[in-house]
Amino acid sequence: MARSSDGAEPTASPDRPESLTGGALVVHVHVHLAVTGAFPLRVADVLFTDDGVVIPEYEYLTPLFGVAQSGVGTAGERARDRFHEGGPAGLVDLAERVHRLPYDDVTAVRIYQSSVGRPKIAVVTESGPPYAYRVHAPVDAESLAAALGSLGDRRGFDVEQHAGIGYSPVASLRRFVAGR
Repeated sequence: MARSSDGAEPTASPDRPESLTGGALVVHVHVHLAVTGAFPLRVADVLFTDDGVVIPEYEYLTPLFGVAQSGVGTAGERARDRFHEGGPAGLVDLAERVHRLPYDDVTAVRIYQSSVGRPKIAVVTESGPPYAYRVHAPVDAESLAAALGSLGDRRGFDVEQHAGIGYSPVASLRRFVAGR
């Protein structure tokens, strides 16, 4: 962990919530406005930090009242504002549920890109089905893969790029049952 000029370790503050190991949270890659593919739909951001992946799920959407009435965009605006005001801690505070995945448990990150649908990011862990999200914010999948590849080299996970939409009804059902 980085130390300040006086040699003291930084402490968590509202701008820097605690990481998975208790230190200050430092975000290296931030995927904004991602939505689960299993019901209930959950809007989240995926934060790749110093020592793990933090996924604050900050909004639940129903098909009729959430998706049909631009709930994804509204939730994204609220999260963006909260992030600008409070940093990563703002997103974590806003969240209804937070997944914290240490890099020791992450085996790969898969990025699916297709001309037919939104890009998908799936965080693959050793236990259970992946944490999978469709990215609703504008994203350059190549740049995202490069940034995650660099981080993966340092943290011990693979980054895989796939052409296609990355949908499997059986995998979606497994994620639903597992609460992912």
